[in-house]
Amino acid sequence: MAKLTRIKILTTGSTTSAPSNIKTGELAYSYVAGTQSNNGDRLYIGTGTENSGVAPSVDIIGGKYFTSLLDHAAGTTTVNSALIVDSNKHIDVLNVGTLALESSGGSGQEVTSIVTSMGGSPTDAQLISAQGVKEYVDAQVTAQDLDFQGDSGGALSIDLDSETLTIAGDTGISTVGSGNTISIDLDDTAVTPGSYGSTTAIPTFTVDQQGRLTAASTVNVATALTVDGDSGSEDVSLLTDDLQILGTSNEIEVAVSKVSTDVKATIGLPNNVTIGNNLNVTGNLTVNGTTTTVNSTTVTIDDPIFTLGGDSAPGSDDNKDRGLEFRYHNGSAAKLGFFGFDDSANTFTFIPDATNNTEVFSGSAGNVVFGEGTFTGIASGNIKVGQTGDNEIDTSSGNLTIDSAGGTVTIDDDVDITGGLDVTGALTAASLTLTTDLAVAHGGTGVSSFTDNGVLFGDGSNALDVTAASSADGSLLQADSGGQPAFSNIIDGGTY
Repeated sequence: MAKLTRIKILTTGSTTSAPSNIKTGELAYSYVAGTQSNNGDRLYIGTGTENSGVAPSVDIIGGKYFTSLLDHAAGTTTVNSALIVDSNKHIDVLNVGTLALESSGGSGQEVTSIVTSMGGSPTDAQLISAQGVKEYVDAQVTAQDLDFQGDSGGALSIDLDSETLTIAGDTGISTVGSGNTISIDLDDTAVTPGSYGSTTAIPTFTVDQQGRLTAASTVNVATALTVDGDSGSEDVSLLTDDLQILGTSNEIEVAVSKVSTDVKATIGLPNNVTIGNNLNVTGNLTVNGTTTTVNSTTVTIDDPIFTLGGDSAPGSDDNKDRGLEFRYHNGSAAKLGFFGFDDSANTFTFIPDATNNTEVFSGSAGNVVFGEGTFTGIASGNIKVGQTGDNEIDTSSGNLTIDSAGGTVTIDDDVDITGGLDVTGALTAASLTLTTDLAVAHGGTGVSSFTDNGVLFGDGSNALDVTAASSADGSLLQADSGGQPAFSNIIDGGTY
């Protein structure tokens, strides 16, 4: 973009307004003698997007009028000129109507005059000189009294010019004046300074009417506590010994606590109790724990029925299995076995190498040996026999494969196939009737019939298509505008 410098010089004497006909970026100067009220001695520039070749705004950016305000010595106040301080930030004379010392944007007290004496009605807008302050203070202090009052005696006063204030000590208190200081001291008593009392003695004191100690002594206290038991008796030194109340491990426990000023020893049974000999329970035994372990070589129970899963009817399914978990060693490693009710499968199962995850067992089912048995249905792997319906074999998931070791499966009766038939090997049949057309994906055409004298052509994975037959002699198979084959006896070279 080209860079242009434009400038106009206004010579007209009518300078009460800025130029209105300059372009954006164009400079204009008025050299008519400038004053504060006219637009002379000023430099202008057009700004903004031009409208009809003229800038919408005109800004003042300088001129002789402004530089003339700065053409005097620094630190000297010059009429009708700017204020310029010298190198010491000083200016010689400054006359102001109102003076306010405040932060930017603040609202401090404004001062409009300086007076030399305190008038009868001073205001916050006045400053008084130092001599004026002294004269006022001297006049006020000369006529002042000092008012004071004690705990008793009423209100008193002293003339600061002619009277003396005396501070006298009362019983047990002495006062001494020296220089500009009055010292107030508490008188000594007959008590010898020192520390009273010890680990075996307590201090005793005598206090006078003023609250002073006039006598001090000590009194010995008992330091031993005698403790008697079922057998034996011992003294406990209160200064050096600890009194211990101990229980028998796993039989009795003692807990000591302090509440306010009470020290309490609580004696009871521990959470885990050990019985060294036999334990006979003549009533019912309820164990409300998480694990009950019986380390006995022989366990005899008279009850012919074991109830697992709780002592009352459950209100919801906890999704946990029920049965017996047992440990054994298979000669190589320790194992965990399970047999019982599988809650998730709703079946009875046996797992010789089981994993217990919060009472839910997982693992491969183990082998079992039974004699003869009667079953309403059999499930072996994914194969179900007689479960979905009588005389029916199906799977719970996946496909059913029949594979014999000899390589041949013989079916003596007729076979009805209501679904599809997938054959991966050879299929030999005297005849084969299909109820639907054989799809292209399976090697068929996807249709049952074709147009006479038509030509077959592919259609991706869809059924094969066929052209219409041609009755014109010399017809050739060509591609039509859609790209499909069709017969025509006309060869058209097209246009360009």
